[in-house]
Amino acid sequence: MAEVIKGDAPAILNRLIAEKGLRKEYVAKQLGIRPSNLSDRLSGRVKFDADFAFKVSKVLGVDVKIFLTENYSK
Repeated sequence: MAEVIKGDAPAILNRLIAEKGLRKEYVAKQLGIRPSNLSDRLSGRVKFDADFAFKVSKVLGVDVKIFLTENYSK
C-alpha cells in the first residue's frame, strides 16, 4: 500500500507550531493527547498517520494536504 503521509510530516508540524508561536503543550491539549504523545509523533517514535494529520490540521487551521502525499484519496 502506498504511503499517504509525507515523510517529513513531523518536521512540517514542528515548523507550523513554531511559526504560529504555539506551545507544544497547548497543541497537545487541543488534540486531546498528552504532550509526551505529541513529542513521540514529532520525533517519529509514534506513527504520524492520516487520522492524526486531519486532527492536527483542524486544530492549527491549515489544509490537511500539507501532510498528505498525492497517493491519498478519500
